[in-house]
Amino acid sequence: MVALAAAGLTLAALPAPAGAAESEALEELVRRVTDGAAPLETGVRLEIPALVENGNSVDIRIAVDSPMTEAAHVRWIHLIADRNPFPDMARIHLSPRSGLAEVATTLRLAQSQTVAAVVAHSDGRYAIAKAPVVVTLSACIDGG
Repeated sequence: MVALAAAGLTLAALPAPAGAAESEALEELVRRVTDGAAPLETGVRLEIPALVENGNSVDIRIAVDSPMTEAAHVRWIHLIADRNPFPDMARIHLSPRSGLAEVATTLRLAQSQTVAAVVAHSDGRYAIAKAPVVVTLSACIDGG
């Protein structure tokens, strides 16, 4: 009986899996960023650890398949974490002079969630990459 109770407490302490409500919130944020356009899930690589010990410092790298010429380039990359107090984490503007469509930075994550990188191409297309992240020690819990 004690073993079953301990197992129940252990399961209760684990982060909850991403539910439909979280997915809907993230999708709504993506629709707002893309002005309602449906982004393709191709051409964007989002590298972020699946498990982070401390949400105060999470390394992330985004790389987009783009020739970065005047005719075809990435205009911006928008980072979203829907369970952060401020879900719009960053918008990085790029141009053909950037050379490569690659960005590396460090984020703060309030809790376990899915992080999304939305990319706007110069021809009007949008692309997206998503990655679930489990955070064991939360950050951003003070609302700012």
